[in-house]
Amino acid sequence: MTGNEGKRGIGDDLTSVALIDARTAARVGSMSLSWWHAEVAARRAPQPVIRRPRCTRWSLADVRAYWAALAEQGAQDTAGAARLFATTQKATAAAIAKRAKSAGAGE
Repeated sequence: MTGNEGKRGIGDDLTSVALIDARTAARVGSMSLSWWHAEVAARRAPQPVIRRPRCTRWSLADVRAYWAALAEQGAQDTAGAARLFATTQKATAAAIAKRAKSAGAGE
């Protein structure tokens, strides 16, 4: 016995109606819970389908579509990637110069 007998995931027929909490929705994209709530508040992320005290839930299908669209948007943003690369190169050069200066001052 492998220990997995009797355990099943959500079948394809249930994913369209499955509900998840905020922690799970954020975890799908490796983001923090506060980031997820900020996205929801800014109406960039899907709104919850159930909003009750201690029971706020999102549609799994809506969250999946949100993350897929965000990934596609990021893949197409070559200008943003170039800006990020330039910023990291500048920060790396500044850090190297700072280390060199502090190493020279310690002699």
